[in-house]
Amino acid sequence: MHPDKNNDCAGVFAGFPDTLQALPGIRLDAGAAGQAFIAAQGAQVLSWRAADGRERLYLSASTGGLARDGSGKAAAIRGGIPVCFPQFSDRGSLVKHGFARNLPWRAAEPAGNALALTLHDDAATRAQWPHRFDARLAVRLAPGSLEVTLTVVNTGDTPFAFSTALHTYLRVDDVRRARLFGLEQVRYQDATDNCNVKAQQEAELVFSGEVDRVYLAPPPALRLLEEGRPALRIAQSGFADTVVWNPGPDKARALPDMPDDDWLRMLCVEAACAAAPVPLAPGALWRGSQLLSVE
Repeated sequence: MHPDKNNDCAGVFAGFPDTLQALPGIRLDAGAAGQAFIAAQGAQVLSWRAADGRERLYLSASTGGLARDGSGKAAAIRGGIPVCFPQFSDRGSLVKHGFARNLPWRAAEPAGNALALTLHDDAATRAQWPHRFDARLAVRLAPGSLEVTLTVVNTGDTPFAFSTALHTYLRVDDVRRARLFGLEQVRYQDATDNCNVKAQQEAELVFSGEVDRVYLAPPPALRLLEEGRPALRIAQSGFADTVVWNPGPDKARALPDMPDDDWLRMLCVEAACAAAPVPLAPGALWRGSQLLSVE
């Protein structure tokens, strides 16, 4: 049993000595295996650079982060790899994408190329979602790759169901010149068309405006290509779906925490359980991971 004050903000950043855009966190430096920055808020990976030094994750320069939203709680951080839990998007009664990305997590001491962070239920989370849980996020660097693994354990005595995602914002030079391979003939829910289910006919997905799709039973790995850049392999396990999202120019202008033209600089390719909730019995464990690799 863990104390209800486990997620209180007082002193919670003591183990997070570094900052990125004024956000407290931990900078993981694994030498030839690259670097990453993980924020205390949401256990959110905000930066990943392989040995070539190129930033692979998008982070909005105008994101709110620790700024407060209208409820007085920490605003979401726009970019990196937000952890959506226990709800994906607005597919439920909770705050959009769940509460985990707005809360402070606790970190263990970095172990070389790896870092683990934890979040547990407390009185505040149970007021929103009446279930006991342990969540753990593990971040691991290897030469040319970043692996993020989310584990959820039901520590209560009743079953629950949740949806989740690693809402990965990839940084691109110009999304209009990016191509995503591996989704030909895969069925998807099109959120720009009332979530109607369609099948992608094209061998490569290209981007000229808004895209918001939940791909059902996708292949275990996709490839993102940009002109003049090494390919990025995007693999996942444990997650049932893949979400591909870009707001396009019109919706980007409506986002207060993203510069108007930054829709050109990002593409979300997310490992997710979005189309159907994940049931978890008392004492049971669920685990899912995403592996990004420079080819």
